Amino acid sequence: MGLLTALHQPLVEPDPGAPLRILALGDCLMNEVRVSVNGSCRAAGIPLDFRMLYFSAYMGRALSPEDALGLLREFPADLVALSFLSYKGIAPYVALLRDAPSLSAAKVDRRVEDIAGIMRDFLGCLREHTDAPFVVHNASGLPLQKVRSLLHVLPAMGPSHRLVIGRLNAAIAELVQHTPKTILLDEAAVATARGLRNCAEPLIPRSVVSGAFFHTTRFAEYLAEPHLDIARSFRELSKAKAMLIDFDNTLWKGVMADGPVEQRHQLQRLLKQAKDAGILLIAISKNDPKNIRWDEMTLQPSDFVLQKINWNLKAQSVREAADQLNLGLDSFVLVDDNPVERDLVTSQLPKVRALDALDPKLEAWIGRMLRFPNTRQTEEARSRTELYRQQAARREVLQEKFDYPAMMASLGLEVEFGRAQPKDFDRIFELIERTNQFNTTTIRYGRQQLRSILASPEHAVYVAHLADKFGSVGLVCVVIVRREGTVRILQSFVMSCRAMGFELERLMLSVVLDAELMDGVAAVGRFVPTDRNTPAKSLFAANGFEPRGVDEWVLEPGARLPERPAWFKLKSR
Repeated sequence: MGLLTALHQPLVEPDPGAPLRILALGDCLMNEVRVSVNGSCRAAGIPLDFRMLYFSAYMGRALSPEDALGLLREFPADLVALSFLSYKGIAPYVALLRDAPSLSAAKVDRRVEDIAGIMRDFLGCLREHTDAPFVVHNASGLPLQKVRSLLHVLPAMGPSHRLVIGRLNAAIAELVQHTPKTILLDEAAVATARGLRNCAEPLIPRSVVSGAFFHTTRFAEYLAEPHLDIARSFRELSKAKAMLIDFDNTLWKGVMADGPVEQRHQLQRLLKQAKDAGILLIAISKNDPKNIRWDEMTLQPSDFVLQKINWNLKAQSVREAADQLNLGLDSFVLVDDNPVERDLVTSQLPKVRALDALDPKLEAWIGRMLRFPNTRQTEEARSRTELYRQQAARREVLQEKFDYPAMMASLGLEVEFGRAQPKDFDRIFELIERTNQFNTTTIRYGRQQLRSILASPEHAVYVAHLADKFGSVGLVCVVIVRREGTVRILQSFVMSCRAMGFELERLMLSVVLDAELMDGVAAVGRFVPTDRNTPAKSLFAANGFEPRGVDEWVLEPGARLPERPAWFKLKSR
């Protein structure tokens, strides 16, 4: 038992540090994948915490949304992998394979739509409680029918099963395409490439484990490869807010200053899609700006929030970009073909991640990033490049002035304040989910939880929209207040980094307290420190709150409210 315990230890204890958290839902296949993925991720230097919810029509254990949601509440997964079908996951799939030879094409289509509907409803239920990407397996056709596994003169799969699997996988592909934050893991392609019979081969001969319930196959080893690729891309790109893009031999093949080049239009199209989904693009090229022939390119100057096209060290350009955009270095990903340049940047700025522009997987990874939580198909995301361009212009103005009140007044700052409205939901969710610096508690709310808070009389949610002479900055601050008798608890105070530096937090604190406090009512502010939310640390201490216990600050009844900065023009929604 001691040997067995030691053998299984890596599967039951997470890796130390901050592991990638994967929750898998499926039958024995996902258990097999779990074993292989653990080893693959460790070999790749990715710490892992991989957990499993088992269901199987063969074993009479049904897929339960309640069980899955219970696990998600205890285990906030970064990725959720789901294999509804292989080997014998949900009962309608087992019945479809059993009945396939006797079904008409119309009946096959109806059953396929029913199975796709079950998957769609289950994903919709989970999505209300997690923003983690779903990794959805399609159907491989395994396990093989017994006669076909024994008689190699027969095709591995009969014609009726091939028809059913083909139609089912077409429906799953369509489902994945139209379900946000969902990635297809193509079991069928892996099985076809490796050979169905080869996939079904046991890892350990049955003679060695005679009498045991044991069917670990080669298929799990093969499926670990795409799972590892997804894990690697998620680790590198899921926290990205800005991508630093090299030009020569990255966006095109060749050196533009030397003559004709071959444009990589597909890569440029993907980067443009990433920009429209909220990722900031920064040109970072050792070049002369006059050598860039924009008329040949898919990407245009307006797609880049900043252009660092010069002969400076790239590490210097990255530092400048971080300062101008007021973003942490861990928000940046460098895409460059030159290993020396990548190494110079990451050695001097270790928080910056770097990708090889010539890696054959680069385009697939950027396309997959469009399914990660750091990208959004919203109007706010589409306008992010312009918002940050304005932010950089503001910072230039501020650097030129030294009289702080006059400097603020020169910006023409306007704030629209009021209670959150239903139309604000997506932006509020996005702001809370993405913001780490000015976030007093870094609580991440599930969609259903946030909807409940917005509808609850025990809570009040306030928002602020900011604008100045450069244009609208959008909804940049949200405060969630919990009402408990004669106490108002500031449960979450979240402000976009775009709004930092104007003292908007002092204004927002003042107007929220003014709206919530009355005679005999106290306010409690919560601040839970993390390694990233230092900018919010002094919010309560600097505005009249007194410390009480751990992580709490109190403003007693009748205490003076924070003074509102005079340079804001305030209006109600």
